Amino acid sequence: MQQQRRRNKKIFLPFAPRDISRLLPLLEGGDIFFTEREEGSGALEGAPGGAFSCVGKCVAVAFTLEAIAPAVVACAEALGGIDRLVFAPGLSAHGRLLLDLSYDELTEHTAAINALFALCGCALPYMLGRGDAEIIIALPHEEENCISRIYRAATRAAAESLGEELVGCGVNVRLIGAGL
Repeated sequence: MQQQRRRNKKIFLPFAPRDISRLLPLLEGGDIFFTEREEGSGALEGAPGGAFSCVGKCVAVAFTLEAIAPAVVACAEALGGIDRLVFAPGLSAHGRLLLDLSYDELTEHTAAINALFALCGCALPYMLGRGDAEIIIALPHEEENCISRIYRAATRAAAESLGEELVGCGVNVRLIGAGL
């Protein structure tokens, strides 16, 4: 009887956060393609050697379709498809009171929600038919405030809606992180 060779998961980590320690179980044993928001941001630095294989990276500076689409294509070409999309952008909103929060922080969080939909739309053609494809959305560990609560609520709703829509297509959607 011939043994089936286990292939590494093809993992796309867009907008990789500076600290990936909490994501390591999702990346272990995989072939990773990641994007940074700026060149040399330190994403994936300090990861234990051999935990995964970094196949490629590119810079996607904005949470926009114009930045996301070419990154998804580059990832799919480098990996030969996408088994797992891990969305864990490094977001932060500093302050507890509404008047302490900045409009720029709110804009970044709402742009991240838009990016999630753009990523899913661009990546799904490279995920369908692969068997056990999954989209994992990691909530950030950040200070509890109005912006973080709005982001968490929108992200939960997005994960639930995507999960219901994609379950019949062989794509599992999971939400992980604080408060789950």
